[in-house]
Amino acid sequence: MKPTSDLAGKLLYSIVFIVLIPVFLWLWARYTSDLIKLPAISSKAAGWIMIISGGLLMLWAMAALWRLGRGLPMNAYPPALFVTGGPYRLLRHPIYWGFAILMIGFFLFTGSASGLWLVSPLTILGMIALVLGYEKPDLKKRFPDKALHTLLDLSANKDDVPELSDRLISLCLVFPFLILCNFLIITSGGIPGPLSGDFPQFFEVFQHPNLNLISPAFLATIPFALKRRDILRKWEISILLSLSYFLFIAVLFPSIGAQHLTRDNVILITVPVFLILISLKSLYNQSRATGAIFSLAAIIPVLIQLALSNSPIVYLVNSVIIFLLSAYYLSIWVFIKNLAEKIANSWQEWIFGKVRIINRGFYIAIGTFFGLLLAGYLAGREYVFVLLLFSVIVTLTSGLWAQLIEGSAKLKRPFGFYGGLVGIIFGTLVIWALGYNAWVIIGVASVVMPWMQAVGRLGCLVNGCCHGSRVDDPLIGIRYFHPRSRVCNISGLKGELLHPTQLYSIVWLFFVGILLLNLWYKGVSSSFIFGLYLILTGLGRFVEESYRGEIQTPGVMGLRLYQWTAIISVIIGIIMTIIQIKPPEIIPGLGWESFFAAGFGGLFLFFAMGVDFPYSNARFSRLV
Repeated sequence: MKPTSDLAGKLLYSIVFIVLIPVFLWLWARYTSDLIKLPAISSKAAGWIMIISGGLLMLWAMAALWRLGRGLPMNAYPPALFVTGGPYRLLRHPIYWGFAILMIGFFLFTGSASGLWLVSPLTILGMIALVLGYEKPDLKKRFPDKALHTLLDLSANKDDVPELSDRLISLCLVFPFLILCNFLIITSGGIPGPLSGDFPQFFEVFQHPNLNLISPAFLATIPFALKRRDILRKWEISILLSLSYFLFIAVLFPSIGAQHLTRDNVILITVPVFLILISLKSLYNQSRATGAIFSLAAIIPVLIQLALSNSPIVYLVNSVIIFLLSAYYLSIWVFIKNLAEKIANSWQEWIFGKVRIINRGFYIAIGTFFGLLLAGYLAGREYVFVLLLFSVIVTLTSGLWAQLIEGSAKLKRPFGFYGGLVGIIFGTLVIWALGYNAWVIIGVASVVMPWMQAVGRLGCLVNGCCHGSRVDDPLIGIRYFHPRSRVCNISGLKGELLHPTQLYSIVWLFFVGILLLNLWYKGVSSSFIFGLYLILTGLGRFVEESYRGEIQTPGVMGLRLYQWTAIISVIIGIIMTIIQIKPPEIIPGLGWESFFAAGFGGLFLFFAMGVDFPYSNARFSRLV
């Protein structure tokens, strides 16, 4: 029976991934075509080239898995051997690279704005989530002694001299990404207006567009000037990280982030100032003398960049901020990781008779207060108390959900995120029954929930819930020592290095929150914002869950339970983006009722998650 069962499973898997998912993505693009206001890009020639090249890359990679791995390109039925040949010698995950190229080519061929700006980016994020949340841990588990080193990898973290190939590969990593970022910003229409002319007079000599070719020439010399591979690696990481920040800011806030691109100066290889600053820091790390020489040479391209920008001051401030975030990424990470560890071991409690107050409740109360205050402002005074009712319903259902999934003798009152999503359904029905526009509540809740969740994750650190699994790298892991923490009294991982999964969640929710708040102010419909909220938080949760170490979370068919709920969240989110509703007319503003409702909501969440009855064994009595 097993061969027949395996054959049926493989056939079903093939149909899902080769037929159903591509058709689903095409339908998604088709039914959201009227919602995406970004310009469509149509090119039959480029589309055909990308479709053919992407398809051939996929077939080549599949053949390599079949021939060298003795298996099929299926996660449910993986190859028996670790594959390093064929396209896997060039780059990691060539099947996903091929599908991404083919997909984008198809949407270029059909001229689909929704396919290019909505479906393609989210599908690529989905593939990244699948790799980080399943394939990478699975490969490490099945082949613990194997490692894949490809041609288009970052430089090795060694202090030896880079070879010529290392330097050329650095350019191949940096410049295509730079060109792609500039192209996406230009085609999205996110270019500031013409030069205002409010410049110091000496800038005029630098305002010829052709002079902008000096900056890419400067950047191209950096890999050849760096004498150690570990420094070259940090330069590559900082550059790629800075371009990611830059793309995010420039697309959402072009007047701030796209200052180096103007309508009078559309050059795809234009190098932003922050890339020059990152390069100078890398050179100074190697040698002060080399750094000083290149600093003098950098004056000219920096002045050219500022002179050609719409606002030199805004451009320079933005560049310095991106430079600091990118060039000091490791120091920033170590700082916030160490801070997370301090919070994780900061449990305090105060007992008054039969009642206990736990300090984690303060984080949750603060997040709830400011979240409801923001929600009240966005929706207006008319919806303040309805939002309060909605938050109470969501909290209660999250508690009921967690009781069903995680409730035990030790966990009398847990709370579950996906129970809160179920609560959105009930809360929406109640609000609709009361005669209010439920879409207003759904849209506003989607905007503020990432911020509330991020602050609430600090409470998770204190409580030890949502904690990570073991990790060997001290640059990544944090330790828990407080006996009240779930890590110590339930999971038995006291003093172990664990993934700071709560911190992973906070970082991801921060960017999701900025995106959704930006879309709200641009007048995007509540259903679309809610759909994106479900998709993005679902993708983040899928990855986060694979690094969690909570023993009470069950596994189902090779995935953790909450990874399946995350997949369902993504699917529902896609459906929600298709629903077209007219943006409601609301009057934003704050009043006394906004502060009252926010304060009451904060107190309610404080009691729910920070106050318990330690001497009782009744259900819902104890938090620990």
